[in-house]
Amino acid sequence: MDKLTKNVVDKLLEWGADLVGIAPVDRFAEAPEGHRPTDFMPECKSVISIGLHLFNEMADIWGEQADMTKTLTPYLFYGYGLTNLESSRAVNRMARALEYKGYKTLAFMPTWTSSMAKYFDNTLLTAELKAEFSHRHAAVASGIASFGWNGLAMTPEFGTMNRFNSLLTSAELEPTPMYDGPAICRPDLCGHKCAKVCPAEAISVEETQTCRVGDKEFNYGLHDNIRCVYAILAMIKDSGGRSEETLPDGPGDPAQLVADQESGEKLHLYDKAMIDNCFGIICGDFCGKCLHRCPSRKVIKKTLKDYDLSARHSSLNHPIL
Repeated sequence: MDKLTKNVVDKLLEWGADLVGIAPVDRFAEAPEGHRPTDFMPECKSVISIGLHLFNEMADIWGEQADMTKTLTPYLFYGYGLTNLESSRAVNRMARALEYKGYKTLAFMPTWTSSMAKYFDNTLLTAELKAEFSHRHAAVASGIASFGWNGLAMTPEFGTMNRFNSLLTSAELEPTPMYDGPAICRPDLCGHKCAKVCPAEAISVEETQTCRVGDKEFNYGLHDNIRCVYAILAMIKDSGGRSEETLPDGPGDPAQLVADQESGEKLHLYDKAMIDNCFGIICGDFCGKCLHRCPSRKVIKKTLKDYDLSARHSSLNHPIL
């Protein structure tokens, strides 16, 4: 590894990243127009991706409001809000460090409503939600992760229990290989659990969507973005809030979602208070069942036990205790 790349990797791990990967810009050639690194920074040569692990117990203790032995708050704060802030702090710090060395850098906020607002007019027409830059795809392109059936970026170290952030730079860093190990997502073993536990029925078991990253093609379950938002915002039953509402069958209707949000009739007063005060900054989505109910973090302990992870840029290979 060249000196600059080693310094970048070592510092990001020191600053709190659990996983670091580097993708050459050509791995994004098949990304949609307007979402490629070079669309924002023509001089971009490398995309640095970092992953932060979400400690497992926040998933195990997630539960509905009526169960006094369960709670959402560790996932809302440590699994979303704080982790997004910590990853942003590391990326921001590295952006400045590379800039001081004479390289151009650009970072995007962690994926949330603000990162999608630019495309809301299109969302009303297509029912698709898109961020300016996809941190999940960058994680896959950099070799940190591979896509699961739920569309999440899964890692061989932590399964779905990660969040990602990215940094674009004109520095030509040494790339890390794309993940080519055993399958991380095993729907043949779990029976598409992500689709079964989704309260919005937003993940298809039969229909798929396809994307190409680098020289690899990925197929995963078709995802209804609009139905998913109802669960994210706790506007339906079994999504972590207090709502008892259900969704009608059929594709999500973005215009109806806007109307339901404006009326507030599907959202409980207490849940609305939380959203109004801290959502997306200090807290995150209520639901997240496709992430924290996914058995991948347990499955990989068996299916990947003989796979060598020692060459990966991981905090597990640089323990602090």
